[in-house]
Amino acid sequence: MIKKSFNFHMPTKVVFEDSAIDGLRKHVKGNSLLMMCDPYLYKIGTAQKVANATHIDKVVFFHEIEPNPSGQTVDKAVEIARSNQVDVVIGLGGGSAMDASKMVACLIENEGSIFDYYSIGNKVLRPRKAQLICIPTTAGTGSEVTNIGVYNNKETGIKMPFASEYFWPDIALIDPSLSHTMPSHITASTGMDAFTHAIESYWSVNSNPISDALSVSVMKTILENIEIACKEPTNAAARRNMAFASVTAGISFSQTKTTGIHVVSYPLTTDFGASHGLACSITLPAFIKLVYNGYQDKMDGLFAILGYDCLDAFVSRIEEIMEAIKLPTRLSALNIKESDLKGIAEVSMKVPAIHFTPVKVDEGILYHLLKSIL
Repeated sequence: MIKKSFNFHMPTKVVFEDSAIDGLRKHVKGNSLLMMCDPYLYKIGTAQKVANATHIDKVVFFHEIEPNPSGQTVDKAVEIARSNQVDVVIGLGGGSAMDASKMVACLIENEGSIFDYYSIGNKVLRPRKAQLICIPTTAGTGSEVTNIGVYNNKETGIKMPFASEYFWPDIALIDPSLSHTMPSHITASTGMDAFTHAIESYWSVNSNPISDALSVSVMKTILENIEIACKEPTNAAARRNMAFASVTAGISFSQTKTTGIHVVSYPLTTDFGASHGLACSITLPAFIKLVYNGYQDKMDGLFAILGYDCLDAFVSRIEEIMEAIKLPTRLSALNIKESDLKGIAEVSMKVPAIHFTPVKVDEGILYHLLKSIL
């Protein structure tokens, strides 16, 4: 029985198709393109291939996107976009490239720096005019279907999310074949990132019946496919299923936002060098146990749908998968010491999304959760 009212808004057009890149021309509306990606995708020619598919004559490449994109890098790309009168921005790659492309597309028409709007800024973004297309090459972040970007300030070392109604991409082009060359460790970390998106969306205080249905489907798909995708990288069916799970999880958490897992991941990436997916998955079993203590009925319902008879069976399966795909489950693998835990908890409690977790979380609770997986 549906017991509460809810809203569901997802304005991005989703194109999901093997070799979807070949049809990119029919989706592009503009004359000057900024192609944003990381150095690797530029080096191996993927960025050029995508740019060629647009049939736009004026193309500028920005291939300096780093993991956990910095505001300083965004500002550099913005200057290039403005000077070339860019009217189409494509973010190609993982979450870093797509997140950066969202802010760049907005700032073309908005004066100043990212920091005038984000973190310490007080300006408000005006509507975006440039077309924004996001094309994931990994199966995990879901950034192509969210209105959220996460940026790191190099000067302060603080990583924070930023949401805007103008961040919704116009088009999310999902071509599962682009993920076939992903190394196993990236398949593993991004896949588990998608899983955390789904389970956090399911238990978020902002959850709704549609997001719940999507999230349950995602978790089932990932549990059935992630090990195959890691071990058989060219298995087209597994790659397609993981790509579908990723975009579906993105649609789900775009409505609910993430919770404690993602909040804690921020200091684990900025201060201890963990990849985003690893930083999320490493606390996943501990957060499942924490949430279960105050959210038992809904979590028992999840376990039943997925085919597990209790909390321990479900957590054991998660840990079994993480071991099989070579993801650590102890913070010591990141060279984190007990003396670091208080600082991680303090930083995490400053991120508002911590309060979307459906059970009480304070600095002491976070400290003990982290200590339990040290």
